[in-house]
Amino acid sequence: MTVALSALRQEIGKRVQNAKALMAERGYDALIVYGSNKVSGSLRYLTDYFPDRAGWISLSGTDTAIVEGAAAVLTARGETALLVDPGLMPTREICVERVIGGDGFAAKLGDGLSLKNLKSTISEAGSSIRRVGIETYDKFPAPLLLGLMKEFPEAEFVRSTIVEELRLVKSSFDLDMMRRAARVADLGHQTFFNALTRGIGKTELELIRATEQAMRDADPMYEDSCSSSPSLICSGHAVAGTLLHSPSATKRIERGDIVHWDICMRYEGYPVDSSRTRALGTVRDEHRRCYDAVMEIHREVVAGAKPGVLASDLVLLASRIAERHGYRLWNRFLGHGLGWDIHERPDMGTEELPLAANMVLAVEPRLTCDDIYLLGNEDMVLVTENGGVALTEFPKEPLSAL
Repeated sequence: MTVALSALRQEIGKRVQNAKALMAERGYDALIVYGSNKVSGSLRYLTDYFPDRAGWISLSGTDTAIVEGAAAVLTARGETALLVDPGLMPTREICVERVIGGDGFAAKLGDGLSLKNLKSTISEAGSSIRRVGIETYDKFPAPLLLGLMKEFPEAEFVRSTIVEELRLVKSSFDLDMMRRAARVADLGHQTFFNALTRGIGKTELELIRATEQAMRDADPMYEDSCSSSPSLICSGHAVAGTLLHSPSATKRIERGDIVHWDICMRYEGYPVDSSRTRALGTVRDEHRRCYDAVMEIHREVVAGAKPGVLASDLVLLASRIAERHGYRLWNRFLGHGLGWDIHERPDMGTEELPLAANMVLAVEPRLTCDDIYLLGNEDMVLVTENGGVALTEFPKEPLSAL
């Protein structure tokens, strides 16, 4: 069931008003919110638009344009404007008042996301432009920034984190959508598990493809999820130098393997990101001890995901438990925030950011066993006053799949 467009427009309207309130607090005359086909979360948050491709198109016999990005421009006075690279297309209705783009693939120089159109929309803030924020600043095209600095020599162009901050805490609308996404993750796990139990001799790629197909079929809109995060797997031994790797078309599942799968997809743009582990055949004592340690880490970290706790402190907690059992947290990695770019703030490995109620985290502790297998589970976890609540519900036990 797709979300009603009216409800989505209402939600985005609230987000825009919240962004404008922070703009006023920080003295921004305008805010440019940039997104590309790789990192589009802030842009999408305010428009529901995401750039769906990358490459180039010809504008004339000698001119070409890079196709990969778009920007929303907010001012206190004007409507939200979406400036789109020539050649980019919407996948559904865009929730902004004004779209400025080229005529599909027959665009001209200066159409869409261009210096000319940026200047025009920023100027709607008034004759005296003093301060302009740029969201996703590190990815904003240098030629556009240099051009704006020439067009507005008195203005200060600064890195903005307004939308990034707003995205950290989810609204009731967001949480409803993320619960739906979690059901799709559970569907993916059930599909993988079913295939695994009769999958002796199948390749890693066959199992992952079957799983992703089931999750795609559950999504009422088309979207390529690969730019967000690929699904990964480990069925024993490293591939391409890492235990957790892209699914192999030649590596076959054998009886006795321990299989760890990490599936990613989207549901109406919201993240699906979760992992599980199962063993095919008899579970050896050393594997059981390792898995018991993983389960303890997972329980304690989820229980500790409360408002005010530093994200980085959860990693310290996980590391202490692992070391008490004689292990080390794999790559010192525990997880990340979840949102429109899937891997988002807070980075639970390094960021000393206090958690807040209604943040959503991907909690994914992993341990290695004999440097051959990777054991772990990942849940989409809602931060609450009483500790974390897992939105994903597919069982983590028993370890054995048969």
